[in-house]
Amino acid sequence: MKTMRAGTGTGTSHRVSLEGVRRVLRGAVTIVAFTEAGRMRRVRLSKRFLLVSVLFLGLWLVGSTTSVLQLFRWQVDLARMTYLERENQSLASLLEKQAEQLSRLKVELARLKEFEQNLRVVSGMGAPADPVVGTGQTRGAKRDLSKRR
Repeated sequence: MKTMRAGTGTGTSHRVSLEGVRRVLRGAVTIVAFTEAGRMRRVRLSKRFLLVSVLFLGLWLVGSTTSVLQLFRWQVDLARMTYLERENQSLASLLEKQAEQLSRLKVELARLKEFEQNLRVVSGMGAPADPVVGTGQTRGAKRDLSKRR
């Protein structure tokens, strides 16, 4: 007994399936509807028309769902962008305030240095030779921290 795989040989299995589909799509479907008044309505639709309508409806449903999901994503992105813009404006104003405060502190520091110089001149002390502890004047100097441990 010989067994043949589907799709090998003469190709008749492929033709049979196409012919079977064509046979199924031949003919029509009759839809009967009754109204409340008792009237009967008949609608006759071809099977090919029904198949095309179902395929079209399926594609439309997939497209609509995709569009709604995309619209939702756009709304989320828009809300996030609005939030980030507000945060950016807030940070920019904070940075501007800190820059103003820094410039005021620099002016105050210059004024204090001038006041210190005037006090030294009045008291006759002269310029300081060693930096004063706690004034930040030893920034570049290396410290030996191993002695404290």
